[in-house]
Amino acid sequence: MRQLYVKRRSMVLACASVAAGLLLGTVPTASAATAAPELVAAGGSGEPSSGLLSVTARSDSPITAITAHLYASDGSGGSGGLEEVATVDGFHLGSGSDTDGRWTTTTPLRLAELDTYRVVVDLTDADRDTSTTQSTTGFAYWRTADLLDFEVAPEHPDHSHQQVSVSGRYTVTDPRTGLTAPAADSDVRLVTSNWGSPVPVRTDTDGRFTYAYTHTYDGRGLVTPDLDLTPPGQQNGATAYVTPVRSATRVLLDTDELSTVEGEPVTVSGRAEVMGEDDWEPLAGATVRALWDSDSGAAVTRPVTDSEGRFSGELLMPRSGTAQVRVLGGTYLDASGEEPLRVNVARATSVGSFTVSVGKDSRLTAQGRLYTGESTPSEGDNKVRIQYSADGATGWTTVATVVPGSADPEEGALFQGTFTAPAGQGHYRAEFAGSPNWQAAYSESVFVAVP
Repeated sequence: MRQLYVKRRSMVLACASVAAGLLLGTVPTASAATAAPELVAAGGSGEPSSGLLSVTARSDSPITAITAHLYASDGSGGSGGLEEVATVDGFHLGSGSDTDGRWTTTTPLRLAELDTYRVVVDLTDADRDTSTTQSTTGFAYWRTADLLDFEVAPEHPDHSHQQVSVSGRYTVTDPRTGLTAPAADSDVRLVTSNWGSPVPVRTDTDGRFTYAYTHTYDGRGLVTPDLDLTPPGQQNGATAYVTPVRSATRVLLDTDELSTVEGEPVTVSGRAEVMGEDDWEPLAGATVRALWDSDSGAAVTRPVTDSEGRFSGELLMPRSGTAQVRVLGGTYLDASGEEPLRVNVARATSVGSFTVSVGKDSRLTAQGRLYTGESTPSEGDNKVRIQYSADGATGWTTVATVVPGSADPEEGALFQGTFTAPAGQGHYRAEFAGSPNWQAAYSESVFVAVP
């Protein structure tokens, strides 16, 4: 087996075979009965830092000689910018056969410069047919950076352990020397799903780097380091994926029923909890949502829990209904189940046009209108009481109860009742007692003297 050798020399115009190969492609020399060897491919073998050159070729008879010529990619010096950097002829058959196989250099090349070299290959077969061909691909003679001891922990952070630690070590192999050394005092760009831009990290003298961050990305996110390697070079990196684990939550209301009047909010309060390692724990910094939604409107409040998991928020509902209260989900939290909160909103009412007239046998007739806005009270609430007081200030007693008629509530529902006067004279008024859904209302009092 012939030995590999490397030399640097200038090419002159007299090197016709190589120049012709570079300018014209394959230049076969063969008899009419045989075919010239064919170059299939030529380039690096393994990592760009291996320094090994491979040639794949085929012919109609065994290939007996392979010589590769390497040229600097910038084309500096020589005729037509053609400077031969190295000549290589120490190949051994690595795979296939001697008529159709892949040959690789026996020892790594040690060149002076990193580059992607142009390759021209001379082939000779047993029939003494020859060809000179420039490879369509170059020979990458680069440094290689390898990421070792890469670790991301935990890969499944949870509510109690949200900080993620990233570490690793870079080495760089240089084909010019064949040595592998730590990538000391070098910059590493660390990409995580938390940010759009890489985070700069510096290696120590042993090529190691460490970084810690709080994972806030909602979902499966990647972590990828990238060594700042001066080109030409290749990196063998890695990517880790961080997937947060969500914990169960629950909400405990201070009460399941509240009452207010129209135009005034209620205060929704309680405590949010998260399932810890063994039991429920206070949930701080979570958003709790209380939502009332119906065909006639909607209302919502979103308080945030304090360090003890407590929350408090004002909810303004235009009418009675049931709000649903829950802890909203997030990166580390599952949404809780909904807790119902009944809110009774007493709507405004009024009593007007109240009159009392005297009839025969001390019979009185009282009438007026009940105003309840856009809707009519339910049957149990839709009652007006006629009341009597001797002095018009104290001692009001009910002397009759009437039911307002059906009418547009905005125009007022008419009510009327006839009863016997309890005394010769006194004061009368109409009272709508109200309910959790309706505010109480009174008419102006009317003085009546009975003959």
